[in-house]
Amino acid sequence: MHSSRRNFIRTIAAAGTATMIPFRRAWARAQSSNWPIAKYRTTLRGVGPGGIPVALPDRDTPIAHYSLNVTEFTDRLHPALDPTTLWGFSPSNALGEAAYPTRHLGGVIVVQRGVPTQLTITNKLPPVHPLPVDVSLPLIGGFPEAAGRYGGSGHNAVSTHLHGGFVPWPSDGGPMAWFTPDGHVGESYMRDFMLTLNPTLAPGQGEYYYPNNQSARFVWYHDHAHEITRLNAYAGIASAYIIRDTFESALRNKGLPDFVEAGGREIPLVIQDKVFVGPDIALEDPTWADVTPPKSQTVGSLWYPHVYENPNRHYLHGASAPDPACVPEMFGDTMLVNGTVYPVADVEARRYRLRLLNACQSRFLNVQLYLADDSSDGISYRSKGLPVNVPGPGFLVIGTEGGFLPEPVRVPAVQPFHLEMLTDGLPNMFVAPAERLDVIVDFTGQAGKSFILYSDAPAPFPSGDRDTDYFSGGRGQARTEPGEGPDTRIIMKFVVGSASGSQDLPLSLTRDDLRAGLDPFIVPPGVAVQNGALNLPPGYPVRQLTLNEGFDALGRLIQLVGPNTINPSMTDTYGRLYMDTPTETITRDGAGNAIEVWQIANLSGDTHPIHFHLVNVQILARQPFDVRKYAGTPMYTGPARNPDPTELGWKETVRMNPGEVTTVIANFALPPVPFTVPSSPRTGGAEYVWHCHILEHEEHDMMRPLIIA
Repeated sequence: MHSSRRNFIRTIAAAGTATMIPFRRAWARAQSSNWPIAKYRTTLRGVGPGGIPVALPDRDTPIAHYSLNVTEFTDRLHPALDPTTLWGFSPSNALGEAAYPTRHLGGVIVVQRGVPTQLTITNKLPPVHPLPVDVSLPLIGGFPEAAGRYGGSGHNAVSTHLHGGFVPWPSDGGPMAWFTPDGHVGESYMRDFMLTLNPTLAPGQGEYYYPNNQSARFVWYHDHAHEITRLNAYAGIASAYIIRDTFESALRNKGLPDFVEAGGREIPLVIQDKVFVGPDIALEDPTWADVTPPKSQTVGSLWYPHVYENPNRHYLHGASAPDPACVPEMFGDTMLVNGTVYPVADVEARRYRLRLLNACQSRFLNVQLYLADDSSDGISYRSKGLPVNVPGPGFLVIGTEGGFLPEPVRVPAVQPFHLEMLTDGLPNMFVAPAERLDVIVDFTGQAGKSFILYSDAPAPFPSGDRDTDYFSGGRGQARTEPGEGPDTRIIMKFVVGSASGSQDLPLSLTRDDLRAGLDPFIVPPGVAVQNGALNLPPGYPVRQLTLNEGFDALGRLIQLVGPNTINPSMTDTYGRLYMDTPTETITRDGAGNAIEVWQIANLSGDTHPIHFHLVNVQILARQPFDVRKYAGTPMYTGPARNPDPTELGWKETVRMNPGEVTTVIANFALPPVPFTVPSSPRTGGAEYVWHCHILEHEEHDMMRPLIIA
């Protein structure tokens, strides 16, 4: 398949599966910020007054109504950085004070199950993006030289997606439902429908209705405008959205820490990797000033890769990638949590609930917890880059994206990454981009100690390149000085003080405790594979799909999803472009249900976190196959295995490893709402999408329509 990266990979045996080793490609090497940023100089921002703003309803109605602006602002993310120019949500009404400062990741929303919410989003962004915009992408088409599909004179379209929400499709915030401040809109922006929800809606606004008929869980909302999602999300248009229910509330009597909005020991941790413009940007990146406005050239501004490095020039056929160009992946060199760099959290010697969200562009996490030593990093390394530190308290994983797990899973505090972890079936703390984990960590008895939250997941995942792995135990370009960034392994520090107040209740989160609050499963979790054989539930249609890579017309790597049939317009490739005719169209039965099994064969060299809009899925199995002999049907090379113990609940973002078929099952039903929902004028039916949540993959062009007829 000469137009695919399969010509540039070799297959090795690793724990009974085919592991694909990708060629070197154009990721962000972060040369522009390879300068010292001291660790542990910031305090972890909490949620609420003095921290990340929490949005409050602005109308006293049966439907909780929120008004949020999408604006440009500055925020100081580290004392050594000048204020960083960011884009993000700014609520009109926030908890704590009337004049709330706009901060990175602001607009956290906490709702109750069954109580609908409605959002008016007003786009107040300036016309010039702070990051380099690739105008060669077809739907942007000619900015700033031509108006293009986005209209106006800038790159400031937005479309708000509730990630993990069970919502009517016009409120899903799909890629083509974008709108600009001056009233230009995408083909799937449903203004007439929005006016039925809010008759006063003005140009430059979008109206969204969320039923919230889901069990307790941590979802989030972020921008999803087509071909600019990766830039808008990186610039900061994202925040948390927490759904509560009475079942979760009752678990506080069984030792679950109280909620963050009640001042309890629940801590949302939104983890990102970024790159900051350094003092030598003109030397490190000579064309940066040519592709960004002056506000993006000061120390502390966000840097984003824009020059495509292609090692396979003979595939360019005389073409060349522009500057700026969309790169295949972006890996930052500096870790942020809740919007600040390498922060410190002061905690008590008590039990805590950590709500982890991987909000990185492309970087996976293998989360670990080490007892800090007296070194400036708090971590010391052996010669091969392994920490010598003592493990911290272990993790008790109680939930994932779709709510609570069917039973708690204990995971050791320290599990250094190795390839066999992908297939050994043991509990782990992998968190791919857009995945969430709900974790209990008990610091009881640890007063006076400090602990480092740490990750050693390779980037790209799972094969890795040491040039994207910055830490003081690294080698070559990626080696850094202790106590300073760049560093992509150290995430943050916990400093444990004495316990105060009454003692924690005994923790009693058993299998029976958690299962009572779960949405019903289609298949009992963890039983689809018996003795290495996958037993599909009878009576449901099975859809065969693929994950692919190839090259676009400019010779750039392009990622694709699609059916298991050859694409007639792209030589020897199975994938489809996002704008190609929909192939995943699902018809519901008379009761409104549409249960399907999807078997997705990964023909590429990366693990892809595949995100499904509308539905949660159950993972049934993973099974290795021979990529080189794939011709529409996988030839399996080893036994099937059940999902990892931390994946046995409902999921909407699923890791799909190279050389494996991942099998999931879902009911593609639509949410009941008290109004009529029109069909999409662009695609017919209810228009959703499924895509990779490596944002650079999603953008170019690993995303397809998901149409419910």
